Amino acid sequence: MAKTNVKDTVFLVLAIAIMIGSRLIPPFGGLSSEAIGVLGVFFGSLLMWITISIDWPSMITLLALGFIPTFGFSKTFSGAFGNSTVAFLIFTFMLVYPLSKTNFVRRCTVSFITNKIARKGPWYFVCFLFAAVTFMGLFVSPSVLFVAFMPFLEDIFSVLEVKKGGKTGNMIMMGTAICISLSSGMTAIGHVWPTMAIGYYTAATGNDVNQFQFMAMGIPTGILLIILLILAFKFIYRPDDIHDIHPEKAMGLRGTVPAADLKEKIVLATMGLTVLLWVGPSLIKGILPDVYTTINSWSTAMPPLLGCIILFITKVDGERLLSFKEGTTKGILWGSILMTGAATWLGSCLTNADIGISDWLTASLSPLTAAMPVTGMILFFMTWAIIETNFSSNIVTTTVVSAVALSVLTALPAGSVSVGSVVCMVGICAAICSMTPAGQSTINTVAIGSGWTNTKSMFIWGGIFALMGIVVLTFITYPLGALILGY
Repeated sequence: MAKTNVKDTVFLVLAIAIMIGSRLIPPFGGLSSEAIGVLGVFFGSLLMWITISIDWPSMITLLALGFIPTFGFSKTFSGAFGNSTVAFLIFTFMLVYPLSKTNFVRRCTVSFITNKIARKGPWYFVCFLFAAVTFMGLFVSPSVLFVAFMPFLEDIFSVLEVKKGGKTGNMIMMGTAICISLSSGMTAIGHVWPTMAIGYYTAATGNDVNQFQFMAMGIPTGILLIILLILAFKFIYRPDDIHDIHPEKAMGLRGTVPAADLKEKIVLATMGLTVLLWVGPSLIKGILPDVYTTINSWSTAMPPLLGCIILFITKVDGERLLSFKEGTTKGILWGSILMTGAATWLGSCLTNADIGISDWLTASLSPLTAAMPVTGMILFFMTWAIIETNFSSNIVTTTVVSAVALSVLTALPAGSVSVGSVVCMVGICAAICSMTPAGQSTINTVAIGSGWTNTKSMFIWGGIFALMGIVVLTFITYPLGALILGY
């Protein structure tokens, strides 16, 4: 095993050296510098495929080709995967998977619910518990997070002596499900529907929305909605057994989670680097415009690709931090990937000018929209998206509502509506989906089947939360989005 590891490392270093070295060779013999670079990638890739493996080393091939100016990352991902959205999701799912194998979920939750403020009283505890799952949901797939969190939530109920059939247990289970679903619309980090909404807008208008811009809309919206949800629980639902909770008992959970090992630290550091490459450029746009332009041109799929390569290369105790076979079979939600690819192309077909559906929709809806103020149109699309996502697929909702919104809103006079804000908000709407099992099948079904809540409670409180979402998105998120993205 040791000899194999040394051999792989030697050939990997040699292959990367060939790729990088080829970019430093000046033109000769009629070959341009980029032609020499492509040949370097070819020979380096061939060496890795023959001596190491044909799977994860191929990601290094994509990374190397992306740095060649003629192709860039957008063309590279489109050529390899059809579009960069599919590539982004594949790499992000793989990158996040190793985190689910660590104790991060338990450790993060314990740190939230056992701090001094959380121990002040039951409602403080509830606030920090919801904050914990929301924070983790910003970058972890909602289904993966909920399934991973459920056993620990049972431990929390046991330690705090929360009883099934009581209002407090029902409230915490509903709130956990709602917050985890909502978090998938607060960022586009590994989340399908926000990523699709951004992709549709970019494809239709040529304008891009970066991770920072979307988060500047999604995170404040999510925080406000969670505050409203907790207030509604406290003053409308009013669980009569809430004071039976003694938060200090949660301190007993601290000893159940081992300290972070080297593997977890490296995984977290790699994810931190990925998020920095997503968000960082927007923070230095006015200070270092050239650096911003360069990093921004790499597309959103490049940072998770780099992160995956780091985890594939890095070994701890002789094992790679990310196994290609395990990552692709257990980490990637292939159903979502396949549907995203199909839905993205379907959305492009629906908005294709040569097909004529956009013109037909505009003509059909123009009598309605002509007499409707901008706020009315936004209210219409938000209501439609949130109602549909509670009774059908989140991806279908994003595809259909985004396509119609783009067709109608882009036909309006320039400067009358912030199209980018509305389409991004559709991606947020798709995450407000807790009324029925169809809204978010894994989360809602598991929550109802746990025995802590039931279909009626989820429908009522998911419906109340949906109404809150419609109001907040229409009257608060849209003005904020228009300020961030412009018209």
